[in-house]
Amino acid sequence: MKTIYLIRHAKSSWEDLNLDDHERPLNERGKKDAGRMARYLEGIGIQPEICLCSTSKRTKETYSYFTPIFMGLPLSLLRKLYHASVDNIVDEIKSIDNNYDKSFLFGHNNGISEFVSIIQNKQVSLSTCSFTEILFDVDDWKEIDLLNARINAAKAPKDLPV
Repeated sequence: MKTIYLIRHAKSSWEDLNLDDHERPLNERGKKDAGRMARYLEGIGIQPEICLCSTSKRTKETYSYFTPIFMGLPLSLLRKLYHASVDNIVDEIKSIDNNYDKSFLFGHNNGISEFVSIIQNKQVSLSTCSFTEILFDVDDWKEIDLLNARINAAKAPKDLPV
């Protein structure tokens, strides 16, 4: 069994309109949501073994709120995850070393929502800092298939306990 813990980056700032999109940081709500989501995931006992993360500033900042809780994870910063298509997301997942069974993946819409939409066979729009646990009944990452994946858990920041 292989597991992806999919997380859309937290809410970003549009304060400085001169910033390149790749360099936009989190806003205050995003920082709060990222910390709350990290603590929630710790509380439900998820155990990622590796992390794939987009290279954008807001995605790396989102991940930074998870590092104190999930310390020591090997981290792959991947430019291909920045506004990645579903195919690019699948390609990056298929490249995970099979010594790992559970991986974080921090990314962006529209690809993240489209990825989950295919699995659920309905249109899904994930909010910022949403978490989705996806299970693949395979032993090799190269064998994953979205049509045979299943959602085991999902949570948005607005659904978290205060």
